Amino acid sequence: MEKQKEVKIIGLKINQQLGILQSCHLTFDPENKLIAIKGEVGSGKTTLQKGLSLATKGVDTLKDDKQLYGEIDEEVELLDGDIKICIGCKSDEKGSIDYVIYTKDKEGKVIKNPEIDGKKVTPASYLKSLQTALTWRIDELMSENPTVQKKLLLEIFKSQLAGLGVVFDKKDDKWNDSILGKIEAAEVSRTEAEFLRKQVGGFLNQLSPLGIDPENPDTYPKRVDLGTLEEQKNTLQYKINNVDEVSKGDLDKIKNKADAVINKIKAEDALIIGRNKAKMEEFQIRKDVYSQHLATKGGIEIDVKTLHDSNCLKEGGYDALISTLKSSFNAITPMCEPLEGVVQFNDKGVIKSKPEHFEKDSEVYKLLLDFDIIRADYSSRLKEPKGDTTGLEKELALVVENIGIATDNNKRFKMLESFLNWQQLNNEVVDLRNEYANMLSGINTGVEGLKICIDKDESSKLDIYLKYNGAYDTKYFANPEKEYRKLSSYSGTQKPLICLLLQNFLLSSKPKAMRYLWIDDVPIDNKTKALLERMGKELDVTIIVNITGDFEKSTLKNGELLIEGGQVFFE
Repeated sequence: MEKQKEVKIIGLKINQQLGILQSCHLTFDPENKLIAIKGEVGSGKTTLQKGLSLATKGVDTLKDDKQLYGEIDEEVELLDGDIKICIGCKSDEKGSIDYVIYTKDKEGKVIKNPEIDGKKVTPASYLKSLQTALTWRIDELMSENPTVQKKLLLEIFKSQLAGLGVVFDKKDDKWNDSILGKIEAAEVSRTEAEFLRKQVGGFLNQLSPLGIDPENPDTYPKRVDLGTLEEQKNTLQYKINNVDEVSKGDLDKIKNKADAVINKIKAEDALIIGRNKAKMEEFQIRKDVYSQHLATKGGIEIDVKTLHDSNCLKEGGYDALISTLKSSFNAITPMCEPLEGVVQFNDKGVIKSKPEHFEKDSEVYKLLLDFDIIRADYSSRLKEPKGDTTGLEKELALVVENIGIATDNNKRFKMLESFLNWQQLNNEVVDLRNEYANMLSGINTGVEGLKICIDKDESSKLDIYLKYNGAYDTKYFANPEKEYRKLSSYSGTQKPLICLLLQNFLLSSKPKAMRYLWIDDVPIDNKTKALLERMGKELDVTIIVNITGDFEKSTLKNGELLIEGGQVFFE
């Protein structure tokens, strides 16, 4: 593997007073792995760190308070291989900060925006390429606020997640199909379903008292079509309000039905008469043929008698011939095919026939049966008192009662439907979040004993945090059994060291890096300071820390700064 190129801080010039700090020019030994900034509370330790941040992190240092330091004029000196690079930042007339990056040629001529590693660079692009998201933000990773820690963790491991197909930019064409896009869409749908179920009471504690168990379909209410019941109600109400007109109209409808059946009966009766006529005509033809046969037989008998009278026959010949003729004659007497019964009408055209006068499987039987029913209904309606709505009102009361029952039933149906819809969408959110959680838990932090953990609350939101088992120095981390503990459970002096391990991994993944980590607002005791020195050498990371206390200039060692009254002193 090609050795990583390093960029080192070798100097800082504060050309104009920065906060409490007086103008100064600091030089840094590139071989020092621990730089301790000492001083009393309020002496300017944090301001010095902010000064380094302004020149190496960029203008984001002042994103929370751009007026914090007043006029700014400073410059950091970096050593990129054998090349000395300067990055200056200075307030302009509008209060903004202008950045410049330059080198000098052999003649001392300034070259702005130089070409480094074959590429033209700007202050922002150059500095960003050398640092990680953690370089200036360990306070966020150590935060007790899980949201703050989660946000930084996702930023730190963004490239690993991108390799798994996670898209963070909502403007990206692949966002909608990515896991985060799907989660967002599912959450929006679930929120809409949550709003709807709140409107109708689609919650388990409201369904259970009604005997509805979402896990048991046998308890589900069935939706009732209220439209049909409302139509029945309106029809009955109209009949009550217009009872006489409705009654007359009903009688007319019955009469029309009767007329229609009578017409069918007459039509069927005409068919019967036609069939009977055909049968009689056929019978007459057979009768005529039979009569002709009898006449022929009679003629033969006369002819035989004529022969007998003319002595043309032998003795007994006449009797023999007549006997033979009679015994041989075989003409069948014609019979008429049975005629079908026809419908009888009286002089006024009213049907007299009854259904039982006809075969039960005949069409006339069925029609006469329908006619009798219609006629009985008509007769019954005629006997009803005029204007009597008692029966209709009973029907209406029953329909109104059924509407109430159906309305209540449909309300329960909507409650269950809204719950089941929300439940399905919630399950989709949970499944997608589980999928995303598996991606996160599979991330390699690059630090032995450090892993990402996921917690999910009832709303299926993800709480993302770090756990560490103290593997680097179990004694210091008071974890001899290497138990995985939340980062937040470690002390304020232990947490920065864990962050240092992660920073080492993140920096090592870059082809060229500024291997530094800034630690502020953390109490540093001698044991921690010793471990930091060891880690700085082993990990090849320079740590810049603040140490608060009363110190004498005479006690300063190499790699230590002391700030008193805004002035910086160092060995």
